[in-house]
Amino acid sequence: MTEPTVNEDQNPLTKPKFIISAVVVAIIVALGIILALLPKGGGNPATEPSNSGSTSASTQPSAAAAASVCGLPSGDQAKPATTPTDTKWELVGKIAAPTSPTQFGPGKTEANGLRSCFAHSPTGALYAGANIVILASSGHNDLVLRYLTVDSPERDKMLGSSSPSGSSGGPSFQLAGFKLTDYTGDRAVIEYGFKVSNGTFGSLPVVLQWSGGDWKAVPPASGQPEGKQLADLSGFIPWEGV
Repeated sequence: MTEPTVNEDQNPLTKPKFIISAVVVAIIVALGIILALLPKGGGNPATEPSNSGSTSASTQPSAAAAASVCGLPSGDQAKPATTPTDTKWELVGKIAAPTSPTQFGPGKTEANGLRSCFAHSPTGALYAGANIVILASSGHNDLVLRYLTVDSPERDKMLGSSSPSGSSGGPSFQLAGFKLTDYTGDRAVIEYGFKVSNGTFGSLPVVLQWSGGDWKAVPPASGQPEGKQLADLSGFIPWEGV
């Protein structure tokens, strides 16, 4: 697709101080503290498991720890290296959310909009993070904080100031791809890529932890989520519903 021509002197997206695109700002505001920074501390991320069918014992969840709140099987523990082929899509507000109710999740969808119960696997984490981002960006921030966020002082602090999320009047966005950068059995780090209606692209990392039989977002102790504007989605595995 041909990119629109813009005047760089007039376009704020080209100015150095404008670090992230308008849609990523909207996502960050919507998610608040539930989206985490990539791990800090100076160390390198744990070695990523192979994308082959085999999985090391260190990343294979035990039967007790893997138990899903709605009985979804853990399934394949290999990181997805291609677009999940059996994904179906449902609109949450105006954003298409991935769904695979009997395999990866959400295994439970409530009348109030809550989408929960994801498989204890890399692909289950992929579905969980996408649904969390989309829920919180579609007017369900309070539900995400209460039920899909790891218990912590940061979460409790956000609950006291939570308000309905979602933006109006600005550019809309859709999930378009992912990079599963780290997976260690009970923890996943996933970067999601987004297409924006104004022709730009953005990405946002999400850290997830297996807790209480489901994947939940990890609140950062401090700092801001590292959302950023991208020239394109090169390097992302395509994954989109619209």
